[in-house]
Amino acid sequence: MLGSEEINIDFLWQSFLDGDDKSFSYIYELHINGLLAYGLKITTDREIVHDSIQEVFMDLFLKRKKIDVKIRNLKSYLFVALRHSIIKKITQAKKNTSFEKIENKEPIEFNIEYSFQEKLIEQETKKEVQEKLKAAVSNLAARQKEIIYLKFEQDLDYEDISEIMDISVESARKLLHRAMLSLRKLIESKAFQLLMLILLK
Repeated sequence: MLGSEEINIDFLWQSFLDGDDKSFSYIYELHINGLLAYGLKITTDREIVHDSIQEVFMDLFLKRKKIDVKIRNLKSYLFVALRHSIIKKITQAKKNTSFEKIENKEPIEFNIEYSFQEKLIEQETKKEVQEKLKAAVSNLAARQKEIIYLKFEQDLDYEDISEIMDISVESARKLLHRAMLSLRKLIESKAFQLLMLILLK
């Protein structure tokens, strides 16, 4: 059953496709903070992130009459577009500065401090646990950090995640499983159990 927010977004999206410019503004306001937060996880270059967000919405506005496919989840659609735009800009910047090309179109690193870290630290104040959790997160691969963020921070399902990360649904499941196994190996049992309780609420 769709929630009221999803129904509202669906209505706004259809209104936008029908030519209502105010709906476009509402869509922008609803998603700008989430897109900005996600973009800054991919790169800390705020200029690239802001330019990419503007590009995504400008492209959306200019091409709305050509959009003839049903978008299952507007949030994931915008995340996909933003991710592609940022990586394209990073790749081009590397070419222009004679650095090596990004392989597999992946971001160099995924900059992240999860909200669950703050919650865990609030509930478990032992300095050793805090340090182990931070070290564990920093040691995850970029794609592992990203999928944990998309799954638990953005509350996206595997189908949406697979679209954003350009992998299959099964690969998304396996990637998250490996990410959680990596965390389990890197932090003590008590901290991991508490972490799972927070994530699964």
